[in-house]
Amino acid sequence: MPGEGEGGRRRIVLGLMADPGLPDAVAHKLVLRLQDALSGTGGSDVGWQVSVIRGTLPINAAGDIQLLKYAAGLKREHGWDLLVYLTDLPRFTGDQPLISDVDVGEGAALVSLPALGSLRVTARTLQAVLRAVRQMADGYSPDGPRQPGKVVRHSYSAGVRAKIRLMLGMVRSNRPGRLLPSLSSATAAAIGTGAFGIFYTSIWNMAAASIPLRLAGISLLSICAMTIWLIGHNGLWDRSERLGLSGRSGLDNAATVITVLLSVAAMYALLFVVLFLGSLAIISGQYLESQLRHPVGPADYARLAWLASSLGTFAGALGSSFDSNESIREATYSRRQHERRKLADDASDE
Repeated sequence: MPGEGEGGRRRIVLGLMADPGLPDAVAHKLVLRLQDALSGTGGSDVGWQVSVIRGTLPINAAGDIQLLKYAAGLKREHGWDLLVYLTDLPRFTGDQPLISDVDVGEGAALVSLPALGSLRVTARTLQAVLRAVRQMADGYSPDGPRQPGKVVRHSYSAGVRAKIRLMLGMVRSNRPGRLLPSLSSATAAAIGTGAFGIFYTSIWNMAAASIPLRLAGISLLSICAMTIWLIGHNGLWDRSERLGLSGRSGLDNAATVITVLLSVAAMYALLFVVLFLGSLAIISGQYLESQLRHPVGPADYARLAWLASSLGTFAGALGSSFDSNESIREATYSRRQHERRKLADDASDE
């Protein structure tokens, strides 16, 4: 039941519960903005208080979150009148991305952040939460029971654009940079091979004779090769219809490819910087000039590091075989998506 606020105003407490990671970060950014935006919602005699906690609700056998199973207990435990749960688990209505489920009767809503895309996530989450809260507030009665089971669903309009936005949102939730620490063996192999390459004059001459377009093509080939290897060797490609994702494995695979590709590209950039600085420190300009038979400058060292980085990345793909498959899978996906995929894998093994 709502409490009494200042001046006898009714107070409605909104509980904002968020999964760890991006949802939790977004939730804490929303507190003050939500309280300001909700001013006047429910009538001039209503005051709002927003409470935020980080927490995780389990995924059921169908690969979804059953918020309504826990909503009443959570509200009672924390003294909330309304509840909004933020998750990074991709959700659908039919075959379209689902932004939120709003149960007016229960006073609980579930908002899926991946459907909001990768840009302006906080602002879009604010709008989604406001829409859900206002619908719940319209049906909120402090003096009597509400009608249970009235669910309102919101999703983007059908089409490719909504699915692309969801895919990019999944990539953001995956946070590609998290994969790098799990590729320690691959990175070590790449640096070792690349460093070995900068000691050979044949590599120097090959780099000097290669035009930027050729070097760029070799770079792309090496990055793609390592991406394909990581996905194939670690079982990241979804070949089956997973729980709750019938017909949507294409989106899952596209997000996986982009996540891994960005991670490998980041490793490549790091490798290039290390080898460029290493070549500057190890190879004197006079000696490099004597081997290439023309005046040298930073561009020549950059070409050398560029080619050596590509060779190192090819070796890194093989080196990744010594990294933990499970740690790579866990680092590739958001926590909730990893749980869903693991649940589906366990079910397919039975």
